[in-house]
Amino acid sequence: MRFAPRPIRFGRRPANSDDETAGLPTPARVKLLARRAAGIAEAKAVLEHLPGPGESLHAITTSRMDLTDILNALLEKLGRCDEMVIASLGYGPRNLRMLLGWLDSGAVGEMTLLASIFFKAHNSGLWEETLSEFRKRKQCTACAPSHAKVVAMKFTCGERLTIEGSANLRASGSVRENLTLIHDANLTDWHARWIKERVAKYEGAEDE
Repeated sequence: MRFAPRPIRFGRRPANSDDETAGLPTPARVKLLARRAAGIAEAKAVLEHLPGPGESLHAITTSRMDLTDILNALLEKLGRCDEMVIASLGYGPRNLRMLLGWLDSGAVGEMTLLASIFFKAHNSGLWEETLSEFRKRKQCTACAPSHAKVVAMKFTCGERLTIEGSANLRASGSVRENLTLIHDANLTDWHARWIKERVAKYEGAEDE
């Protein structure tokens, strides 16, 4: 009996595949999912005690997690976010599905997303999907020269929180990211304003 190994393909993954586990053998997939579960548990533990007005929470994440895990934990803890304004170098398909899921479920009322031109250059298919899905939902997004990682959030309950740190929406492969959660309405407004201005400036370029 002749052995004919299946060739390994290094092309683009299917559009509906998970960006982290697709193509992995079962033991590696299980290990990765376990690490992600630990990261999500850590996100919830970090946010057990939120900062009060004028206070900030500083943390170093030690398990594999995406920034979207932190955001999801905040939504679970504080409820609906009327406005979420995000600046991220990049993200993955799973992160995009989470963002769209929050909009579709009403967990987030309005969303603005600023990504980098570096991300667009290396993930054109995902960016086109993002642009299409955001426009369907009448939300604003654009790519611009930007390396910022910030999320400004205005919750229905009245909380105004900002996240600043090293983490993008998706995991970078490192298990160490710094995270600062700040409870300051003026800072939230300031970050939301400059990110939205940046998006407005570059949003029209997508049709040129």
